[in-house]
Amino acid sequence: MKLEYKYYEGNPSNIISTLKRSIGQYQRYYKYVKIGITANPQRRCAEHGYRDTTYCWERMVVVYGTTSIKNANKVEKDFINGNKKMTNIWCGESPMTPNARKYYAYLLLGNHRHYK
Repeated sequence: MKLEYKYYEGNPSNIISTLKRSIGQYQRYYKYVKIGITANPQRRCAEHGYRDTTYCWERMVVVYGTTSIKNANKVEKDFINGNKKMTNIWCGESPMTPNARKYYAYLLLGNHRHYK
């Protein structure tokens, strides 16, 4: 899976419309889109590559960066709850490393599912 950084920074209320447009463009070209958060995009990309047994993810794109765990969780929650095209559901705030320097929201993008 390819990891890319194309992210925005700032208070979610100031950049939410920009994020919506950006994420909407990815949703036009990918059948399956999932949002998540992490403090370590490289590690998380590798984990999705070998743990996900439902979808064949092609790309992981970091779309938001912040120094606030609260803001990272807000972006994730807002896009899961407000976007019916996301493949994941909101399960509550994600635990994150409390002393990380930065937190990221990312998209997983794919057009295929694994078949058993």
